[in-house]
Amino acid sequence: MTDEGKIAEDEDTRLPESEALNDFDGSSGRTLHGGSWIIALLAIQSTVFLFALDNTITADVIPVIVNHFRGTEKLPWLSVAFMTGGVSAVLPYGSTYTLFDAKKLYIGAIVTFSVGSALCGGAPNLNAFIIGRVIAGVGGIGMYLGVMTLLSVNTTPTERPMYLGLVGLIFGIGNVVGPVVGGAFADSKATWRWGFYMNLCIIGLLSPVYLFLIPSFKPQRSRTILSRLSDLDGAGTILSIGSLVFLVMAINFGGTLYNWNSAEIIVFFVLSGLLLMAFAAQQYFTFLTKSASRLFPVVFLKNKEALLLFVLTATFNSAGFIPIYYIPTYFQFTRGDGSLDSAVRLLPLIMFISFLILVNGGTLSKGGYYMPWFLTGSILTLIGGVLFSRIDATTSTGAIYGYEVLIGIGSGCGMQAAFAVIQTVAKPELVTSGISFIMIAQLLSVSLALSISGAIFVNRASSGLEHILVGFPREDIQAALLGLSGDFLATLDPAQKTEVLNVIVHSLSKV
Repeated sequence: MTDEGKIAEDEDTRLPESEALNDFDGSSGRTLHGGSWIIALLAIQSTVFLFALDNTITADVIPVIVNHFRGTEKLPWLSVAFMTGGVSAVLPYGSTYTLFDAKKLYIGAIVTFSVGSALCGGAPNLNAFIIGRVIAGVGGIGMYLGVMTLLSVNTTPTERPMYLGLVGLIFGIGNVVGPVVGGAFADSKATWRWGFYMNLCIIGLLSPVYLFLIPSFKPQRSRTILSRLSDLDGAGTILSIGSLVFLVMAINFGGTLYNWNSAEIIVFFVLSGLLLMAFAAQQYFTFLTKSASRLFPVVFLKNKEALLLFVLTATFNSAGFIPIYYIPTYFQFTRGDGSLDSAVRLLPLIMFISFLILVNGGTLSKGGYYMPWFLTGSILTLIGGVLFSRIDATTSTGAIYGYEVLIGIGSGCGMQAAFAVIQTVAKPELVTSGISFIMIAQLLSVSLALSISGAIFVNRASSGLEHILVGFPREDIQAALLGLSGDFLATLDPAQKTEVLNVIVHSLSKV
């Protein structure tokens, strides 16, 4: 990689051999051809789409779900439960795919995802739904890394970038169409539950392909199972998951379930920080693990291109996902849109993100300069973000669509680009670790961005509305913020309603 940001193939950009998959030399070819390969490819790509779809399918139906279960204080969990499960499992899965049969791990992840989807679809209460989302997130990230591994080891170096680039495209499209699919189910007789039952139908239909057609890949077949199990970094797994979960809990519960200065929130933050420091020390000093078996792909911390890709992936995905969750909320309040109509309002954002992911994924996977994409995307995203921060209840629909186009083009330039670039930065046998590294950036950033934005919106709006709606219970105010109570807003006089909408939109503009 040159200083100008061009993808290069020289040895200086390659990473050490020590952490490579033992039995993968990067020259593997396909054992499936013709129709069998097409069927297998479509089947495994379908799991990428389902995982991506579930990332955002609740973005537009959260009010419907919370209204069904009546649990306003748990709103932030609905946005981040799925991603919290995914980011907690990305490091452990990245490690296990280098040790055990990729096909078996992939099928296990599909089963886990299906269990989570079934629990969400049949959830009797909000707690069960949140647990189901976490389980589905764990399974979803396992499916994603499984697809990346299986494609890497079943394609030649020449065709590999094309197939892995296709994964990024499908993942990006699934993310941006999720709200539309969720809104369509919520407004139909099928109800929002079929947004999750749908996963079971598709997986069930394709299960023979997963079981009988997809080839196995055993990276370290010469070693015993016990020997490979000893390479798992159990201490690192516990510390990393604990740090993340306590951080998400602190951000989500602050100002909603507990006061920000309460003992509970302080304890959550302190525990998260202590566990993070313990994890960093454990990885650095290889305590209760081996240098080559550390959970975190430390090798990428020594590569400036990989670190830059990590930061850029985090920022572009945060910038792209926050509007996906809050633009429908804006239209539901200011235009009275239902779930489907407000989701359709995302189409300008969806179309331009999808188009840019397609274009830059195809371009970067073939090599070339990547910095112009990130620079252009950063400028457009910044402009769109500034314009969104200036909206009010009377901003025209055309203006909102224009801002969506700017954000769509800008974030589309960088949301998935790193997945193509990291494949060249890393040796072929380190592709799984490289993808895991970028996935950490993507999932962790989105989880934290949605947690923080949710906390900002709920806390700022609640504080503002409490001054206007004196005497109204906080629970009713939070219900109004969730879009649960059109009847509640209808009871306000015109002047009061205008004030309420102004506070809500002003709070939305700050996220």
